[in-house]
Amino acid sequence: MLCLLTGCADKKGEQCLFPRAEDSYVGDVMALSTDKGVYLNYLYETDHNGVGYHPLHQFFTKDFTTYEDKGEVLKFAEDSEVQDLAIGTGSFIRDDSGKYHCFYTGHNDYYDTYGLDKECLMHATSKDNKKYEKNYDEIIHAPNGYSTNDFRDPQVIKMDDGYIMLVGARKEAEDESAIIYYESQDLENWTFKGDFYTSKELNFMECPDVFKLGDKYYLVFSWNNVVYYRTASDFFGPWEKPEIDTFDGNGFYAAKTCEYEGKRYLIGFLDRKKRESDGLMYTWAGSVLVYELRQLQDGTLGVCMPEKYNEYFNKEILSEAAADSSLDLGDVPDTCHLSYKLTMQADGICDLVFSNAEKGEEYKISVNNKEDNISYNAFPNYQAMKLEEGRQYRVDVVVEKDIVVIYVDGQKALSNRIYSAVGATWKLNMENADASDIKIYGK
Repeated sequence: MLCLLTGCADKKGEQCLFPRAEDSYVGDVMALSTDKGVYLNYLYETDHNGVGYHPLHQFFTKDFTTYEDKGEVLKFAEDSEVQDLAIGTGSFIRDDSGKYHCFYTGHNDYYDTYGLDKECLMHATSKDNKKYEKNYDEIIHAPNGYSTNDFRDPQVIKMDDGYIMLVGARKEAEDESAIIYYESQDLENWTFKGDFYTSKELNFMECPDVFKLGDKYYLVFSWNNVVYYRTASDFFGPWEKPEIDTFDGNGFYAAKTCEYEGKRYLIGFLDRKKRESDGLMYTWAGSVLVYELRQLQDGTLGVCMPEKYNEYFNKEILSEAAADSSLDLGDVPDTCHLSYKLTMQADGICDLVFSNAEKGEEYKISVNNKEDNISYNAFPNYQAMKLEEGRQYRVDVVVEKDIVVIYVDGQKALSNRIYSAVGATWKLNMENADASDIKIYGK
């Protein structure tokens, strides 16, 4: 199978950064890290879903620049009377005996009208991580007091004394969202323990995940097209909300993490837009998007471009020492890496402008010191970031056809799908700001 639009991932493995398979889109990603590489299991979305939908498909990568399409690993049920008529997010884990386990959400849009639980947790296993067999005898239903319509996204984590499973839930009487947890010794028998984290700010917390980086623990979850995080000194909290508790804007979603070769990665998807129109809001599902996570000096989390991208883009095609007002970058390759160092005054702004003469469209991505954010202006997309006057920031911009991701100093990023960027001319515009060491790299 061949990936179109942004990259490719066929059965031999092809180079790309943001893969999706032909005639489909990538939904929630569930990564499984192994010594051989990382398996990216994901919800397979199309524009022509039937009554059942979202089988799990799989990509494989060793470096996040080459992806192999492994195809379908778990089917949805074809009987409307069965719990997993649609499959929802979960997680994959390999036990000490070598068996692979997939914990996932069984979703049935008809069950609510039948008086049955719309969402439950389900379990499937595999000997080879190629095809998974379901065990319908191990279905877990929402505990008393929790919604049976919103009970999903099991994340299984190996502990020193067994396993913990985090689950997104909603407490009906308290009108608050919750991440609850279960414990198990054998990945088959689970005991409900209670609330792990609750919130009245968000209606729900999807795709929960917990990991340790440095001396801190981090909890990530998603809601309404935004990925959030919390920090703690202990696995069980108490969890604290950072001043800026997001990584990216409203196009990157459903991200969870994995550790691979000593680094922690945050992996989700970048949405698409209907009719490939830049002015429209994002539509669920798109292409794989990978960030490398960093623990910053103050204990907060930052996201940056995966280090392997520097090897991927190894051909210098433009070099400019400095620019203090405007710099025409001209026509650039559809796939490239722009980097520069940026210094701004208190009200400084740096715009990366994409002008597409054929479409008659022009859009810009801005780093704005006055507003303390990174923004995109076609359909407004923002990521807050505390910026400082006179400080030099390293800015990286990675482009693969219509996907444009800007990373600022290993702290925050803003990902966008910009269809007019394909075939556009580029320009840097600075106001009370200057850029230096400006380079563009191609393949």
